[in-house]
Amino acid sequence: MAYQNIDANAVDSISHIPKFGGELWFVSSVNGNDNNTGMYPDDAFATIGKAITESSDGDSITIMQGTYTETGIDVSKTGLELHFEIGAIISPASGNCLTISGNYCWVGCHDGALRINNDAGANTGVLITGNWAYLQEIRVANGSVGDIGFDIQGGGCDLRHCRTSDPLTAAYKIQGDKIKLEDCCTGGTPANTSIGYWLTNSCDKARLIDCGSQGHSTAPFQVDSGCTNAGINKFSSGGGDGKWVRGEGTVVSDLTYEETKFATSTLDGNTTYNLFKVTGAIKLFNIFGHVETAIANTSSTMYLDLHSTNADIDITDSPGINIQADVVGTVYSKQAPTNEPLIKGEPDNTPSIIEEANFRDPNVPIILIEDDSADTYIRVVLSDAVASGAIHWHVEWQPITDDGFLEIV
Repeated sequence: MAYQNIDANAVDSISHIPKFGGELWFVSSVNGNDNNTGMYPDDAFATIGKAITESSDGDSITIMQGTYTETGIDVSKTGLELHFEIGAIISPASGNCLTISGNYCWVGCHDGALRINNDAGANTGVLITGNWAYLQEIRVANGSVGDIGFDIQGGGCDLRHCRTSDPLTAAYKIQGDKIKLEDCCTGGTPANTSIGYWLTNSCDKARLIDCGSQGHSTAPFQVDSGCTNAGINKFSSGGGDGKWVRGEGTVVSDLTYEETKFATSTLDGNTTYNLFKVTGAIKLFNIFGHVETAIANTSSTMYLDLHSTNADIDITDSPGINIQADVVGTVYSKQAPTNEPLIKGEPDNTPSIIEEANFRDPNVPIILIEDDSADTYIRVVLSDAVASGAIHWHVEWQPITDDGFLEIV
C-alpha cells in the first residue's frame, strides 16, 4: 500500500470531509523503529506495543504487513482500533498472543485476514477481557500446541469471519454475556479431544450464527450447565466432530451434521465387530455394506444387531446370510423388517439385482435406543470366525433426543 505524507493543517482546512476523530498511528516490523514518531507510514514504529503505549483512547493504529514476534500485546485503551494489513502476522515466542482488555475496541483486517500463530505453548490466541470488542477476519493457528483460539470473557463482544485451527482445549471459549459469533469456523484435530464452541461460566444470551466445526471430537459445540438463553442457528458439524451438547434451554435451528456415517469391518478371526456407537435415541434409515477386500473361503453367516453387555437385539434376522468367499463389490442391504435377513447381490462373473419381496420403506426408520447402563453398538455378528476380508458399511441416521448421536467406533 502506498502512502503520502499530508500536512495536518492542510487537511483540517478542508471543509465537508469527514475526518477520523483520534490520532492515526503506524507500525511496520519491516521498516519501522520505536524511536520514530509513529505518525506517518514512512516514520512508523517497529512494535505494536509501542504504538499502543503512545496512543490514547479513540485512536487508530495501522499495522503494516510483516511478522510481529513481541510478547504481551494488550489493546488496553478504550475505543482503540487496530487495522491490520494483509500479510500481518502475530507470532510471539511465548505467552498469549493478543489481549484485548479495553472496552469498545476494534481489531481486524480489511479484505484479508490477520494471522496469529498460537504455537509457542498451551496459550490463548486472542484473550478478550474488555467489553464490546469487535473482531473481524482473524485466523488463529494453534498447531496442536495452543490451548484456546479465542477466549471471550468480556460482555457484548462481536466476532465475524474469524477462524481457528487445531486447539488443544477449545477453538472458541465463550464466557461473557451477549456474545455473538457470525460466519466463524474451526477445524480441529480429533486426537486433541477438543471442543469447537464452548459456552461456559454461566454465560447468557450467546449467539452462534452461520458457524461451523469439523474435527472436534469432544463436541462441535458444548453448552455447560448454568448457561442460559443460548441460540445456535445455521450451524454445520462436519467429519470428526463428536456429540454436541445443547444444554438446558438452548435453541438450535437449522443444524447440519454428518447424516451418512461410514465404518469398515476388517475380518481378522473374530466373530463380532462393533461399527457405530449409539447414544440416546436415533432414527436409522438405510443400511448397506459392500465388500472392499474379498472374503476368505470360510463357511460363515452374517447379521447385524444392537449390542450392549446386557442384551443383543437383532437389527437383521439371525443367523443371517452366507458370506463365504464373497467377491469385491458384493453388496449387503437391509430392505426388510428386523425379522428378515440382509439380502445380497454378488457380481461374481455376472450382474446382480437386489430386490426384497417383504420390502420396508427406507423412509420409515427403525428407532434405536441406547442401554442407559452400558455402551450400545451397532454390530456385525458372524456365525464362524473368518480370517480375512473387509466390508465397508454405510448408514443414514437422525437424532431424536437431545443427546441422540451416532459415532464411528
